[in-house]
Amino acid sequence: MKLGYFGTPIHSAYLLERLYKEGFEIQFVVTNPDKPSGRGGKLTPSPTRLKAEELGIPVYHESLKSDSANEFLSRFEPDLCIVFAYGALISEQIFSKPPLGTINLHGSLLPEYRGASPVQAAILDGKTISGITLQYITKELDAGDIISKIEISIEPEDNFGTLLQKMTEKGTDELIRLIKTQPGFRFPAVPQDHSKATFCKKIHSDDRKLNFSNSAEELQNRIRAFNPGNICFTSFREKRLNVYKTRILDSETGGEAGTYFQVDKRTPGIVTSDKKILVLEEIQPENKKRISGSDFINGFRPQNGEYFQ
Repeated sequence: MKLGYFGTPIHSAYLLERLYKEGFEIQFVVTNPDKPSGRGGKLTPSPTRLKAEELGIPVYHESLKSDSANEFLSRFEPDLCIVFAYGALISEQIFSKPPLGTINLHGSLLPEYRGASPVQAAILDGKTISGITLQYITKELDAGDIISKIEISIEPEDNFGTLLQKMTEKGTDELIRLIKTQPGFRFPAVPQDHSKATFCKKIHSDDRKLNFSNSAEELQNRIRAFNPGNICFTSFREKRLNVYKTRILDSETGGEAGTYFQVDKRTPGIVTSDKKILVLEEIQPENKKRISGSDFINGFRPQNGEYFQ
């Protein structure tokens, strides 16, 4: 079976490599354009572009709206196209061309969490179960017929990175299984119940700011949902403080929400709106390296009642 592939970030590169190692003929890869990276703003290829070039697969890394995209894609006749975290819309002219269709690996149990941030949304909402869906691409985003769904547990210690890795591995295994069991045929699929659809938004920088008028659980879920890649932050003594890892201490305190509370000599915390303590386990002060909570106490000597804003 001849495949076309659309994807951009590192987990998409993982799926691409797995398909290649399984011996499938991958005719081409389409990925997002190179993006500025680092302080110098140097243009950097996507992980999927780098993996495609490493594997010797023709790769296109410009906008699909350009004439050069049509010229590139016209060179190939894939039986099936696969999309995983491509990061841009694909026109009907492109996704309808393969005789077996174009299928998407999506990080939720559709029709729940259609949109750009399904993995983060499940953690933000405190879900204990999410999953992956393989579905046909249609004009409407994430609304195509469902081929397969697999549930995945969200453990209390999971963050965006660990949950995405579980979804990527499970989704890759399921996709490979389906291709091998249905060679040369369209996959059976069932329509989504559109009345049950929920939606998630793209993550913005403002979403990372911690608001201590929220409950301890809401804050903890936000920190988990944005790590890694979009680390949550607060400020302490007018300096930015990135927050990588926390835990909740149910012991109540009479302090105000957003104030410092030291649990013991090694355990710094912040009072939340429900009077619980958000214990700081791994943080990064502005212009410094990541440190533990106990190192924060030793280095900053915070006092009970000081504010995080």
